[in-house]
Amino acid sequence: MRLDRRSLLAAPLGLAAPAARAAGPGAWPDRPIRIIVTFPAGTQTDILTRLYSVPLAQKLGQPIIVDNRGGAQGVIGIRAALAAPADGHTLLMIGVSTGASAPHMIKDLPYDPLRDLVPIGMVADAPYLLICDPRLPVRSAAELIAHAKARPGALSFGHGAPSRHVAGALLAKLAGIEALEVAYRGQPEATNDCAAGRISFTIGDLGEALAQAREGRVRALAVTTAARSPLAPEIPALSETLPGYNLSVWFLLGAAAGCRSR
Repeated sequence: MRLDRRSLLAAPLGLAAPAARAAGPGAWPDRPIRIIVTFPAGTQTDILTRLYSVPLAQKLGQPIIVDNRGGAQGVIGIRAALAAPADGHTLLMIGVSTGASAPHMIKDLPYDPLRDLVPIGMVADAPYLLICDPRLPVRSAAELIAHAKARPGALSFGHGAPSRHVAGALLAKLAGIEALEVAYRGQPEATNDCAAGRISFTIGDLGEALAQAREGRVRALAVTTAARSPLAPEIPALSETLPGYNLSVWFLLGAAAGCRSR
């Protein structure tokens, strides 16, 4: 994962400026700041938010409250952010799922990322990790694809977010394979079911999935970016098997549109 600490710590000051001018110098923030996380505890979004809440609280001089509002593929958390007072004290960790994939994956999505959300600053980007049930007789992405082709529709693919759904669909299209799709409330549930053998494979958060792979609970097959990750250079890139495959997850700090005005 590539973290952009300088960008994150500087960005909220831009949000603060208009409110501070309206209410007097130094008025913002005048109480704890809430950052809504649209996925459950233990997800990459949650871990990243908690990691950054410590230096951000030091920078702003107010406690940071991480508020997990998981469910409905991130929609519950987005709705909570849109319903919050527009005073700059409720922020939102936006990921590729809620900020880019959702409009294309969720019918009748009750928000428009371009209209309803305001980006403040980029936080991080990272690859996903393709993992499989360790009981499958495969040890590489190429072997997984061959195994799936020999058994059309027999394998199952789990996903816990719209972006992971896209990643799996792209894998299936480029590889020419079929797999039963299983949707989860969050990615940790999909990863845990992969470890338990309830699904054949999933595309997980790098940190969580890599830790489980190193414990032997799942088998790591490939990262989803065009090049290998420096965090796990021994794991091939999926593009080495499927040329042109290149997906990463990004995170930015944001807020509901209109929170600049007060």
